[in-house]
Amino acid sequence: MGNNIVKLIIWNNMDLKIDLLKKPKKSLIRVILGIFMFLFAISWIVIRVTENRSITPFDWIYAGVFSLNGVVQFIEGLGYSFERFFGKTYISINLERISLKTSVFEKKQNINWGEIKSIDYKLNKFEIKKTNNANMILSISQFDYIAINEIKKTINDIAKEKNIQVSL
Repeated sequence: MGNNIVKLIIWNNMDLKIDLLKKPKKSLIRVILGIFMFLFAISWIVIRVTENRSITPFDWIYAGVFSLNGVVQFIEGLGYSFERFFGKTYISINLERISLKTSVFEKKQNINWGEIKSIDYKLNKFEIKKTNNANMILSISQFDYIAINEIKKTINDIAKEKNIQVSL
């Protein structure tokens, strides 16, 4: 996932926002490939009908997979992320909270700074002890070295300002 970091925006020393969805480069070849795959899927069914052959479930599945793949290739060839249709992935650390959503299909992890008693960094994860003595783990193992260092620096700076015990 480290290669998917598109934006690393530091608004000031205390805020960090990382958009984890990669924006694909525009590609004429992918657009043409997408159109070709979609037309091939349609022609597969049309040929079966014109030859008076029965259309089996395999034909529908084959045509469906080809047309779906064609649509995905076409959309990404235009420079839009197909994953973005399903949601966002990001890291957002500011003076109010830490928010982390590493996949469009995973649940967002959110914690307000007021709920944090201490933060302990252990190999690619933050162990957060809450004020109610519950523990929370934020895994950052899927990020690259630069992003991990930015996350650690931002969390350390904000935690120090808020008098939260930090062990990095």
